[in-house]
Amino acid sequence: MDGATITFRISNEAGLEHNFYIGPPDALAANQTSGLVGVPTNTEGVQEFQYTVTPETASLQFACTVPGHYPLMNGTFVLE
Repeated sequence: MDGATITFRISNEAGLEHNFYIGPPDALAANQTSGLVGVPTNTEGVQEFQYTVTPETASLQFACTVPGHYPLMNGTFVLE
Protein backbone atom coordinates (compact mmCIF):
# COMPACT_ATOMS: atom_id res chain seq x y z
CA MET A 1 0.00 0.00 0.00
CA ASP A 2 3.05 2.22 -0.45
CA GLY A 3 2.02 5.63 -1.71
CA ALA A 4 -1.71 4.99 -1.31
CA THR A 5 -3.75 8.04 -0.39
CA ILE A 6 -6.52 7.53 2.16
CA THR A 7 -9.33 10.00 2.76
CA PHE A 8 -10.38 10.27 6.40
CA ARG A 9 -13.87 11.55 7.20
CA ILE A 10 -14.06 12.55 10.85
CA SER A 11 -17.64 12.81 12.08
CA ASN A 12 -18.69 14.23 15.44
CA GLU A 13 -22.39 14.19 16.24
CA ALA A 14 -22.15 14.49 20.02
CA GLY A 15 -21.17 18.17 20.12
CA LEU A 16 -18.19 17.46 22.40
CA GLU A 17 -14.70 18.64 21.51
CA HIS A 18 -12.54 16.05 19.74
CA ASN A 19 -9.60 16.06 17.38
CA PHE A 20 -7.91 13.42 15.21
CA TYR A 21 -4.19 13.21 14.55
CA ILE A 22 -1.82 10.72 12.96
CA GLY A 23 1.64 10.42 14.50
CA PRO A 24 4.07 8.55 16.73
CA PRO A 25 2.38 7.05 19.81
CA ASP A 26 4.58 8.95 22.29
CA ALA A 27 3.78 12.32 20.67
CA LEU A 28 0.06 11.58 20.57
CA ALA A 29 -0.03 10.42 24.20
CA ALA A 30 1.72 13.65 25.24
CA ASN A 31 -0.60 15.79 23.06
CA GLN A 32 2.40 17.04 21.07
CA THR A 33 0.57 17.61 17.81
CA SER A 34 2.63 20.39 16.22
CA GLY A 35 3.38 19.38 12.64
CA LEU A 36 1.14 16.30 12.72
CA VAL A 37 -1.51 15.66 10.07
CA GLY A 38 -5.15 15.61 11.14
CA VAL A 39 -8.16 17.56 12.32
CA PRO A 40 -7.23 20.07 15.06
CA THR A 41 -10.69 20.62 16.54
CA ASN A 42 -14.09 19.24 15.71
CA THR A 43 -17.04 19.97 17.98
CA GLU A 44 -19.73 19.01 15.48
CA GLY A 45 -20.09 17.96 11.87
CA VAL A 46 -17.78 16.24 9.40
CA GLN A 47 -14.22 17.19 8.45
CA GLU A 48 -12.05 15.46 5.86
CA PHE A 49 -8.37 15.23 5.08
CA GLN A 50 -6.17 13.04 2.92
CA TYR A 51 -3.16 11.06 4.08
CA THR A 52 -0.57 9.29 1.94
CA VAL A 53 0.81 6.08 3.40
CA THR A 54 4.49 5.23 2.98
CA PRO A 55 6.55 2.42 4.52
CA GLU A 56 7.86 4.95 7.08
CA THR A 57 4.40 6.09 8.13
CA ALA A 58 2.46 2.82 7.97
CA SER A 59 3.12 2.00 11.65
CA LEU A 60 1.93 5.32 13.04
CA GLN A 61 -1.09 5.63 15.31
CA PHE A 62 -4.21 7.75 15.11
CA ALA A 63 -5.78 9.32 18.18
CA CYS A 64 -7.89 12.01 19.77
CA THR A 65 -5.49 14.02 21.94
CA VAL A 66 -8.00 16.14 23.86
CA PRO A 67 -6.89 15.81 27.52
CA GLY A 68 -8.26 12.56 28.94
CA HIS A 69 -9.34 11.13 25.56
CA TYR A 70 -6.14 9.42 24.38
CA PRO A 71 -6.36 6.26 26.55
CA LEU A 72 -9.72 5.28 25.00
CA MET A 73 -9.48 6.94 21.59
CA ASN A 74 -6.37 5.66 19.82
CA GLY A 75 -5.47 2.92 17.39
CA THR A 76 -2.91 1.60 14.95
CA PHE A 77 -3.30 1.25 11.19
CA VAL A 78 -3.52 -2.24 9.74
CA LEU A 79 -2.66 -2.11 6.06
CA GLU A 80 -3.13 -5.17 3.91
